[in-house]
Amino acid sequence: MSSARQYDQIVSLGRGCQPAHQIRRLNTDAVAHVFDWIVTPDAALISFIASDLDGFFARERLEMGPENCIIDRETKTQFLHEFPAGSDFDAQFAKNADKYAMLAQRWRELLASEQRVLFVRQHAWDADLRACAMRLRDTIAAKAPRLQFSLLYLTATDEADWGDEEQTESNPAA
Repeated sequence: MSSARQYDQIVSLGRGCQPAHQIRRLNTDAVAHVFDWIVTPDAALISFIASDLDGFFARERLEMGPENCIIDRETKTQFLHEFPAGSDFDAQFAKNADKYAMLAQRWRELLASEQRVLFVRQHAWDADLRACAMRLRDTIAAKAPRLQFSLLYLTATDEADWGDEEQTESNPAA
């Protein structure tokens, strides 16, 4: 994966587990990040980034969702791996709270850095995927003005060129 060398990190912005899985499969130096193994709707991801992860994995916001998994009530983010079926909710929350606090801090440090980062997002459910990708890119750029990043936005459709080549990279290296 020679193109990975132009980035300090390749970071999954999820939708689900597949982006993180593939990043680790191809890049054994990859480190864990906060959105790796959770199911994040498009609006939830943008909201969490814009709010500096305010309320992320907050005990009072977690509840059993309609698909028999624990969700964040406000964003509908699903935590599939942290709460196995039949397990004690409070014990599992306690087991995972420190991990998510550490990952949230790692995320904040990344956004405050000047690193070169490739973010990988698998499009979720928003109907206008181009607009969603642009909102995500703009949100990251606003929260991380010093970060040099590209956004690889994976879609299920074979979309035509969005004609936004100059804007696909934010804060490119000089």
